[in-house]
Amino acid sequence: MASYSTTLLPIVLLSCSLVWLLLWIFVHPLRKIPGPFWARRTSLWKVYHVYRRDSAFAIQRAHEKYGPVIRIGPNHVNFQTRDAIGPIYKAGSSMPKTKFYDAFTALHPNLFSTRDEEFHKMRRRQMSHSFSMATLLKFEGRFGKHLHRLFSNIEQQPEGQVFDLKESVARYAYDVISDLAFEKDLNTQGNPEANELPPIPDHILIGTMYGMVESLLPYSIRIGNKLPIPSLQKLLQSRKLLSQKASEYVNSAIEDHKAGEKETLLDNLLEAKDPSTGAPLTPAEVSSEAFAFLVAGAHTTSATLGLLFYHLLHNRYAAEKLTEELNANVPLYNDGGKEISYSGLESKLPYTMACIKESFRITPVFTMPLPRLVTDPNGVDINGFHIPQGTAVSMISQALHHDPQFWGGDHDQYIPERWLEDAISFNEIMPFGIGHRACIGRNIASINILKVLCALWRNFEIIPVDKYEKLEINSLGVDEKKGPLLCTVRKRQM
Repeated sequence: MASYSTTLLPIVLLSCSLVWLLLWIFVHPLRKIPGPFWARRTSLWKVYHVYRRDSAFAIQRAHEKYGPVIRIGPNHVNFQTRDAIGPIYKAGSSMPKTKFYDAFTALHPNLFSTRDEEFHKMRRRQMSHSFSMATLLKFEGRFGKHLHRLFSNIEQQPEGQVFDLKESVARYAYDVISDLAFEKDLNTQGNPEANELPPIPDHILIGTMYGMVESLLPYSIRIGNKLPIPSLQKLLQSRKLLSQKASEYVNSAIEDHKAGEKETLLDNLLEAKDPSTGAPLTPAEVSSEAFAFLVAGAHTTSATLGLLFYHLLHNRYAAEKLTEELNANVPLYNDGGKEISYSGLESKLPYTMACIKESFRITPVFTMPLPRLVTDPNGVDINGFHIPQGTAVSMISQALHHDPQFWGGDHDQYIPERWLEDAISFNEIMPFGIGHRACIGRNIASINILKVLCALWRNFEIIPVDKYEKLEINSLGVDEKKGPLLCTVRKRQM
């Protein structure tokens, strides 16, 4: 009897596998949507490419091979064309976030990670005033303090001395966001050897990897915490360290707020009340938002600046045009001892803004799939495909920004002029997301990027050590240039 059962077992398993495969091929509701073989069968395809740090490029390559509508998971459809933006990201609460975002909840749900639409409305209302352009311009002196340190550090570089421009702007960005959020002067620019930047990319990597297999959440996180895998435990320790830093900074900010000593981006949250109970937010709730400040506010800005400078340093024509415009409209940094104001700067510098927009386009930093869930029982029609209820749908900026049907055959070339000659709207790209869940910190990034570019490019001739360096990118959801951006500088005299 035992021998008969042993002989029968492989036959049963083989039959079940065959039935499953036939159902998958001929019955699955998404069977007509193409995509990579393994992506259509397992979400581990996405995890694999996040682990390889080429996630966005793997999806872009899949679109090039299979078309504008592809499956990147058994129940996950990704779109490339602009026509899909509205149905996915402008449909409001009818297309809520999926469980993917639960993987980014290190403390409590925050504005980015929450899937609760009512909670999101409440929290955005509580925070929006702090992130308005009018409020941020009141803090322009704080931007200026840290920009002056960045300027001074580069000015003091001996001519011919090699330094890492990417590292320099990363320290600036972290110092600025810490000052704005907590009025805490970390001055990582002042002593780079003693002040290590927090391991923000580690948090992004672990969150993206867990989120890519959202059906296993939250169990995958609980199991992962216990697995004796050194590389995994290192990532988890990095997340824990960031959480501790956020909590520490918030507790200090709360005490200062009580004493009425300081003004920060957290003030509105510290004054906010729970609408149902009237109670103030707990330190843990405030820390969760502060955690997002550190991750998004610092890392995305520094990554964007690193990529922007790379493009300009390796595109002679764009560099010359940028220099000409800045020389004509922006004074030297120390001329009169006064820093230029952000107000009105964008309108005076159309080519500079085109350079920034083109960097956003060709190398977007925020490249997560940003999935939404189809909740309509009748499903939805997007790009000629019927998508049934329960399907995750998404777009990634890397694929959208390189759609050859819209951007043309030169989509992989850095050409700022396309933003001037073709009068393309900034809404054609989504570096900050789009719709009601778009990034609340867009204004902070805009101020930082333009002011840093103007101050450094106007005052210094920046020379790349390797003018033929090929750009390599670590793509794990929030992308950045791989390796340093080694440069030398000479002070401009006019």
